Amino acid sequence: MIILATIVICSVPAVLVLLPFIKRFTSSYQPEDESSLVTELERRWDSAVDGLRSTELEWEIGNLEQEDYQWLKTTYTREAVVVLKAMDVNNKDENFLLEQFLSDLDTKVVKEDKIES
Repeated sequence: MIILATIVICSVPAVLVLLPFIKRFTSSYQPEDESSLVTELERRWDSAVDGLRSTELEWEIGNLEQEDYQWLKTTYTREAVVVLKAMDVNNKDENFLLEQFLSDLDTKVVKEDKIES
């Protein structure tokens, strides 16, 4: 009985120590390929959209001058257009996305102009 208890007590830590090694060999997890073109384009798109959002926020707060605002808006919009073209979106979808994107920006600017008046 003492021998059986000793074996059980010793096998529990042995299993706990060996378990990570066993799981590593049986795991089917494949990490996402971060170097793919689609991932890079998605990252650039997110960056352009986030840049435009933060530019709009800074403009609404009053931290940007008109010239800086226009420059940043133009830069991020160009980046968004380049990414859309690189994604090979068909013309109809591309025009729809660009119109929606620019109309959202224009409505915010119109609201800002009305508030200043």
